[in-house]
Amino acid sequence: MDSYKCTIADLAYYENEKQIDVNVEINDDDIEMSCEVDGIRFSEKGEYYFETFQLFRDSLLEFGYGIKCNGSKLNALQSGMQGYSDKIYLVEIGRQAINKDVSNIWDYADIKEFPTTNEQRAFANKWYKSLEEKNG
Repeated sequence: MDSYKCTIADLAYYENEKQIDVNVEINDDDIEMSCEVDGIRFSEKGEYYFETFQLFRDSLLEFGYGIKCNGSKLNALQSGMQGYSDKIYLVEIGRQAINKDVSNIWDYADIKEFPTTNEQRAFANKWYKSLEEKNG
């Protein structure tokens, strides 16, 4: 099991931040991410790493907390080859992702906006479309 120190922001009071430990357990059949915030346990399971992160992040968002890490950025997406790792791309509209765009999901990001999975997917679709338009 891996453990990551993360900062979460209380979405009602942005100056109110807390440090949490996120535990990640990778099994043969699934990936599980869990933490405890104010005595409440959050836990999500999924097949792929970023997909599981998104479920986990969305459950915290529903409770009013945003995780301040790269995986929470709007422009975060994961390629199929990265599916079982904690690596993601931080992409830009109109530009193909390259090695320098690879980041760790859990690395701290000083962000104030916390998109949902649906918002990240919409951005990813916009990014894919921008590449198609650019390449004709």
